[in-house]
Amino acid sequence: MRALRLSSLFAQADRPVRDALVDAAALDLVEPDAAIFEQGAPAETLVVIGRGRARVERVNEQGVAFPLSYRGTGDVLGESCLGGVELRTERAVAMDEAEVIRLPVAVLRELCAQHPALGGAVFALLVARQRETEDRIESMLFRNVGGRLAEFLLHAADRWGVPTPRGVLISAPITHAEIAQVIGSTRETVTLTLGALRKEGVLDAAGRRLIVKDREALARKR
Repeated sequence: MRALRLSSLFAQADRPVRDALVDAAALDLVEPDAAIFEQGAPAETLVVIGRGRARVERVNEQGVAFPLSYRGTGDVLGESCLGGVELRTERAVAMDEAEVIRLPVAVLRELCAQHPALGGAVFALLVARQRETEDRIESMLFRNVGGRLAEFLLHAADRWGVPTPRGVLISAPITHAEIAQVIGSTRETVTLTLGALRKEGVLDAAGRRLIVKDREALARKR
């Protein structure tokens, strides 16, 4: 499957591993705003996004959801299952129509035992996710709202950026409220800060999407 080749986790897998994954995979089409998996559900599969985008979010005891990250084509979801977590610790929601591949954890563990290179790739993925969490904690502790917003926009441009004559278009339609939840701020503050960045010529907008016009200027605000 094309999505497995696009995923950094499986990009270097040899032919026997890819064949085993394809044989075990289940293909699923998820409608926009529908859950790819729910928080608290059994973590029995690793999910690879073949097409579309997903929002990973945590639901608190009051039933309020807040986004943790955004994933796209080739990205994996629910990777904590590879570390032995038995229940989903978050929910994944399709942002638009998404084609997802579900790979049984039991098959992946067997393949990791048989193919050390795949086991190493899994280990690297889990370390990368831990680093993302640590970086986010550091940002929340030591950066002000403007710095956290700049960092978010830079990461979004790297992940979702599409070069245009006006700058780098962040193709994902992420709302001000979602940005505020991710960076630990309020929608009003995010809106005001984005407006200031537009006045400075650092950002522009195309409908609901943002355009990074001056990446260096944005990076200096971290």
